[in-house]
Amino acid sequence: MKTPIAVALIIVALIVGTVIGYVISGPTIAAPPTTITSTITVTVTPTIPTAGLSGDIPIGALLPLTGVLATYGKMCQEAFLMAVEDVNSWLAAMGKPWRLKPFVEDTAVDVKLAVDKFMALAGRGVKAIVGPMASSEVKAIRDYANERKVVVISQSSTSMELALPNDFILRFTAPDKYQGVAIAYVMWERGIRYVVPIWRGDTWGDGLLNYTKTTFMDICRASGESCGFDDGVRYAPEAKEFSVEVSRLASIVRNYITRYGSEKVGVLAISFEEIASIFTEAINYPELSQVRWQGSDGTYGTGKLVEDPQLAEFTIKTEFWNTMTATGESPIKESFRKRLMERLGGIEPIPYAYFTYDAVWAIALAINNIGSYDGLAIRDAMPSILKQFIGVSGYITLDENGDRVSTDYTIATIVKEDGRYLWKDIGGYIGGKLVLY
Repeated sequence: MKTPIAVALIIVALIVGTVIGYVISGPTIAAPPTTITSTITVTVTPTIPTAGLSGDIPIGALLPLTGVLATYGKMCQEAFLMAVEDVNSWLAAMGKPWRLKPFVEDTAVDVKLAVDKFMALAGRGVKAIVGPMASSEVKAIRDYANERKVVVISQSSTSMELALPNDFILRFTAPDKYQGVAIAYVMWERGIRYVVPIWRGDTWGDGLLNYTKTTFMDICRASGESCGFDDGVRYAPEAKEFSVEVSRLASIVRNYITRYGSEKVGVLAISFEEIASIFTEAINYPELSQVRWQGSDGTYGTGKLVEDPQLAEFTIKTEFWNTMTATGESPIKESFRKRLMERLGGIEPIPYAYFTYDAVWAIALAINNIGSYDGLAIRDAMPSILKQFIGVSGYITLDENGDRVSTDYTIATIVKEDGRYLWKDIGGYIGGKLVLY
């Protein structure tokens, strides 16, 4: 049969189908022509309905639509829903009798709420979930996911505490053993020799700090230079106000500046969107604007920092650089980016949105391939699916713990262009080296 499909929906769906469709039982799909005007016709071989799959198949998303990761959560929600739409168009084109039905729950980066929302999804019969985003949330639901055999694919959890084999947690972003190395080398290449950290005291923040500190001190010892890593300031994840913590930070930084000079001192902020509240206090201390600041994937692209001119200017003055797992090369990356930007009102999508989109497709392809909706079967099928899969974030290779293998990181900061503040990628930590655009 021939089925016309609107270009807006098929740009991604059909190219993915073309790349991986040959290893999935079912139709072959003709590749789209080089130039597309309005619609294209796709030739699909009629299929026999897969036994056991029909009607609505639920797929869940646990996302922080409110709270300290809301900027990320809202982007990922759009990517999640767009992926479901594209998968369903692809299934319709193949004549399949089943469709994905999305269920999105707001976790607000609250571990108790994350558990409650996980249980609600499991109660609806959901066997595959994208998210949660924070490692603390993933840790809270991990045992429940294992007990109920619900496969969970987090697009952003990076804590090494969760790097465990044979569980039901998969992660489509690289864990912090890689990011810690990247941050340490980036700070060193920036000329920072004395690091004063302020960090979120949870499983993610503690772990990332440890990996960063270990690598930085290894570099320090190998260099033979005078350098160091202060004990810094640890704050409670539930904190809303940071006057005491920032006052302590300023005092420590002041002492290092006096001893070594501002050009050798840097602040490492391992935070979520509470970084805006930290900066609100930091602008009151001149010494904190005299040194360079380094962030991580937790603050990459934070919307609150571009919405307030004072905070944006502080970010620019301190050259606040932020690392994020880099997306790979893909023939469908740019078309996805443009489509998602339209849904986001022109905002540049973060890499986590790419990983979210790919997670939905990987789940759908696994379900299609195994011919049933079963969490254990989906998890076990994932390695073979990913071997043949090129998503919008490129190839995805998982290690023995089900975590993405990637050592490359994008670096972004805030710039002012045409009178407005925006996040911009300025380089990356690529192949073990700092590369600036």
